[in-house]
Amino acid sequence: MAMMPGLQINIGQQLKLTPQLQQSIKILQYSALEVQQTIATTLESNFMLEVAEEEPIEFTEHDPLEAEPPTSEQNDPADLDLQADTSNDAEAFSTDYAWEDIYADRQLAHESTGHASRDSDEFNAPETYTAAHTSLHHHLTWQADIYKWATESDAYIASYIIDEIDEDGYLRTPLCEMLLNLQRQIENTSLSILDLEDVLKVIQQFEPTGVGARDLPECLLLQLKAQKQTPFHVTAVQLIQRHFDWLTYHDFKRIKKSYGLHDDQLEPLLKLIQSLNPKPGRQFANTELDLIVPDLMLKRRAHGWLVELNSQAFPNLQVNQAYIDLSSSIKDQNTIKQIKEQLNEARNLIKSVHHRGETLLRVGHFIVERQKRFFDEGEQAMQPLVLREVAEALDLHESTISRATNQKYIQTPRGVFELKYFFSSGVSQFGNEDQSSVAIKAHLKELIAQEDPKKPISDNKLMALLSEKDINVARRTIAKYREAMGIPSSSERKKRVGLR
Repeated sequence: MAMMPGLQINIGQQLKLTPQLQQSIKILQYSALEVQQTIATTLESNFMLEVAEEEPIEFTEHDPLEAEPPTSEQNDPADLDLQADTSNDAEAFSTDYAWEDIYADRQLAHESTGHASRDSDEFNAPETYTAAHTSLHHHLTWQADIYKWATESDAYIASYIIDEIDEDGYLRTPLCEMLLNLQRQIENTSLSILDLEDVLKVIQQFEPTGVGARDLPECLLLQLKAQKQTPFHVTAVQLIQRHFDWLTYHDFKRIKKSYGLHDDQLEPLLKLIQSLNPKPGRQFANTELDLIVPDLMLKRRAHGWLVELNSQAFPNLQVNQAYIDLSSSIKDQNTIKQIKEQLNEARNLIKSVHHRGETLLRVGHFIVERQKRFFDEGEQAMQPLVLREVAEALDLHESTISRATNQKYIQTPRGVFELKYFFSSGVSQFGNEDQSSVAIKAHLKELIAQEDPKKPISDNKLMALLSEKDINVARRTIAKYREAMGIPSSSERKKRVGLR
């Protein structure tokens, strides 16, 4: 049957984001440090953007954040038509979009905001240098490269195994699974599981000691075997090999009975085992701290709390008036086009930074207003708060609140906090208002810190003590929060005291 051509009309709606709005969303998503990097990069490449000499403008919640564009009479010659049409800017910025509307690749964001390279002969003080970081993978690869392998296949297997070792130093992938993959990659070679085990034994002799283990007992045994013989050394090896679960459950009575130990002998045995490193690869983790630049400042005033932008974090940007004044004498169309592009880029960045500040101020004001008791009394007074609540109050989308609180920090008299810290779910109670999970954890931490170490408080007793504070939660909730804070049960806390 022949197909006949025809016409079909489809009606639909499609949301398109302007480049300016896309930039505004990205700037809001960036941390303060990333915004500073973006500004620094743009200042080097855009001659129409400059830093104002006067003091930075301190925005408040009621201050207009969008700078008035220069008038054509003062700045832009009519023949250049440099005055951008900003009549729809306010409407564009007030429109909210879901996260799915725009996807910003974080890696590309870092690349686009990186610092420009410095001149090679520019002086750098010695204290500005940091030691080069060596990863665990690089350290193991270096040892494998200098090791004299019997065959090329062994060297290839070693490289494959090292790739599978995680940052803690463990080999989580089963050897049988790796064997199947290697058999497909190495042609004309009949590999067996024994070949992989032989290579793994060599890698387990590399530094750090204990690397390449497949589980915790093997990791500890590798470290013990590499040490010199000491008292209780043989006993520790036997205990880990045969009865590691007794250590896990702190069954010290059975350990003493089975190995004929007294209390004064058990303690050095346990100290020997506890001296071993359960995660040998962590010593190669990059522990360099990220620089935190607070976006907001919270100050106490006579009438209450004052929230303001951190004026020291961002330069006060403006359009370079000198270049606009000189543009009247320019006749070359390519130069005119370049000036217009640079001017639009400068204005868009200024607007995006201002819009970011306005949004952060609104969110910061709401959070401080809601969590006033926290700043006066501490964690125990934290109130439950969710993104939806802030979004509805400020007439914004939840995704906007998420972007405005992620990697955004506020400096307060109690310390520097990420804005996300002030969000926590509410725990339902019987007849009382909901309590914040952060507040409940703070109360639990305080009660356990005040307990008698010889008589730890049980979860049931903690539930009763919280009830006296009008915090009525189930015992399983207390157990969940206690475990989340890394606090052992009352029986385990008592056993630990007995070992001291």
